[in-house]
Amino acid sequence: MTIEREEAQKMVESYKEPICLNLGSHSALDAWQGQRNYGLRSIIYTTPQRARIYIQNPMVGKPSETIEDLPNLVSRDMKIVNDPKDIRKNDKWQSIICILEKYSEIVRYVDDLIDLECIQIPNRAFSVYVGGDENCSVIENKFPVPIVGSRKLLKIENRGEIERDYYWFAEKAGIPCPQSYDFNVSKSGIAFKETIDEPMILKAEHPHRKFEREFIFAANSKDMEEKVRKEMQAGNLNEENLEKARLEQLVLGPHANFNFFFSPLDAKGDWGDAEKWYSKLYNVSTKNARAFLANQFLSIDERRETIFDGLRRLPIDVQEKLRKIPSFEVTAHVLMSLRESLLKDMHRYADAFFLATREYEPPGIIGAWCLQTLMTWDRVSKYELNPQIKIDFTSGVEPKTAVEYGLYDVPEGEEPYMHIPVTQDVALRHGGGTNVHMGIGSQYANAKYQKTMSMGDRIALEIRRAWKSEQLSEIVT
Repeated sequence: MTIEREEAQKMVESYKEPICLNLGSHSALDAWQGQRNYGLRSIIYTTPQRARIYIQNPMVGKPSETIEDLPNLVSRDMKIVNDPKDIRKNDKWQSIICILEKYSEIVRYVDDLIDLECIQIPNRAFSVYVGGDENCSVIENKFPVPIVGSRKLLKIENRGEIERDYYWFAEKAGIPCPQSYDFNVSKSGIAFKETIDEPMILKAEHPHRKFEREFIFAANSKDMEEKVRKEMQAGNLNEENLEKARLEQLVLGPHANFNFFFSPLDAKGDWGDAEKWYSKLYNVSTKNARAFLANQFLSIDERRETIFDGLRRLPIDVQEKLRKIPSFEVTAHVLMSLRESLLKDMHRYADAFFLATREYEPPGIIGAWCLQTLMTWDRVSKYELNPQIKIDFTSGVEPKTAVEYGLYDVPEGEEPYMHIPVTQDVALRHGGGTNVHMGIGSQYANAKYQKTMSMGDRIALEIRRAWKSEQLSEIVT
């Protein structure tokens, strides 16, 4: 039976001191350091293979405590167990590392975790390793621990496997996404239903590593058919995964992950002139204006991928002679900033997607999320915002002229071109790139809060505020 939000809300009403529960992978270090910085206790459950990450990178000490004798503070603050039943809440510890044989074993201990007053901080590894299937059925039906985030939205990242994936929500929001192409699948490969003469990319689940995806780039449909055939022969693709794959337009431009945090607490606040003018300028209700203002933009990061990033650093004459098809395993992230004038369109699309989740899967987004885009240069008319959301929201009068788009150097009568963020992925939880901000904070969040504020910090701040003001029920599902 599906765990409804009301159950989680009722549960946390009795919590005296919430303990932050983190799956040890993905972005757990950022989450952990934020919890330490805001005086929250943490449990990290991991496996023997990955335990050294957390044992060798301890986040200990009290908020703002000067750390000089690290061994002494680790001994004081951090404990390690291999059975959650051994955790005693009243013992003196700041962090617990719980080593399990498999991540999925955590479900066996949900009653103990609730007794400890745990709240789960979701990341992608949580969805994959604990989720159970493409619908995240274990999380939705068998994991009653309250989640700081959107329990029913975690599954929408499994694109092509469920009907209402993030492309479905993006379509409802009317925001730019890469065009998809139809193809037939056979034992030997794929065949297009019509010839396409433009760059494209195939995104498929890896046949041996569910957490990873197989990406194939091609110059046109004929090139793609040949590459897929070779990848199937090499065992990197199979019929089953191709049936679920998405083949889409290759949007040319830099990759940018825009990291947001929606604060239900801030959405209840009075924003003064900001909410009045936002409502007036963009033709939205005061309630929606507050929600959009509370959907805070924190940072941008960019992916670095193996083996692609290594290959593209080679001279072109060497690249042309290589026959290895590049892999696109996400390996690292780097900081980015964006031309300031481009932020307006990123906010427009983020607001539209945010609202679509509220309309079609209430309560919609809570907490951390990430809009992953490609910043391209194209005709404005090709990417008109056209939301299908049937509620009182228009995002203001949509621009028609170059000046209304903020473009001041386009001759009258000519169709304007501009930079456009095209959404290729959405993460409805703590994003994978925020460890790049760990310890130094996120550039836009730092500026807002006048202190270092990574995503991990922002999550912890929201938990602490909710706990101290007896509003934990506002931030969980």
